[in-house]
Amino acid sequence: MIFWRISAFADLTGRGGTLAGGRWHTAGRPVVYLAGTPAGAMLEILVHLEIDQEDLPETLQLLKVEVPDDVSLSPAPVLKPDWEFELNHTKGIGDLFLKGCPALLLAVPSAIMPHSLNYLFNPMHLDSVKAVITAEPFRLDNRLFKKL
Repeated sequence: MIFWRISAFADLTGRGGTLAGGRWHTAGRPVVYLAGTPAGAMLEILVHLEIDQEDLPETLQLLKVEVPDDVSLSPAPVLKPDWEFELNHTKGIGDLFLKGCPALLLAVPSAIMPHSLNYLFNPMHLDSVKAVITAEPFRLDNRLFKKL
């Protein structure tokens, strides 16, 4: 299986998750958010940008994360309506997954793009060592910063 991420750091330690919470976890839990496509990874970066284009780090990389097909993947949870506005609900689901460590990956719906999935990668799972990262330089296209 192949997953994607855009980051300045080519690792899967989940250190960022210990520093700040996200939609699917509370701060203090190691986790790595992955996308199913490079475009999905880019959307996740764009929605969280709070800086101008010229302030973007020049060290961004497109990470290809390969894991064997036989590693454990938990399917997307059943969510209540308007789940994207219920952060306590989604954080609870992610925290339970990360704490229990039942699988290496948890499929979760994208709050940005309907019918798309993202994945929580649990670096504490025994299979995390099976993941292989390939990194290449990445630069966001200038046209993405034009005002609508």
